[in-house]
Amino acid sequence: MEYLFWDVYDATLYTPSGDYAFGEHPVKFKLTYLRDFDAKDIVKATNEQWEHIGKKNLVGKYDDVLLSIWPNIGKGDSLTLITDKEGKSTFLHNDSEVGVIDDVAFSSDFLAIWLGKNTSEPALRKKLLGN
Repeated sequence: MEYLFWDVYDATLYTPSGDYAFGEHPVKFKLTYLRDFDAKDIVKATNEQWEHIGKKNLVGKYDDVLLSIWPNIGKGDSLTLITDKEGKSTFLHNDSEVGVIDDVAFSSDFLAIWLGKNTSEPALRKKLLGN
């Protein structure tokens, strides 16, 4: 994904079948960052994207939990979301677990930022879905 002229991250989606249908779990979604970011800036960007895709009710809802889970990110670091069959979310930072969100709605709402039809990055969505 690029923002203006800067590369921000590379994104990869993994599913057991190799296909993705919105709301199905388990999935693994990995972001490998190409720049440094403070956790607060990633949370802010997450809220901006939720607003963009029409999920304004989520703006600010998860700020405290995400700030307690997500570390500051350095160039080359990865942040990975792994969901179980029910949709419970586990986050990894550089392949080490950093936190869990038990709210099963969160995982689909979070993935909608990249995989939903209203994403701000339709070209990235298309690549992630293999289209």
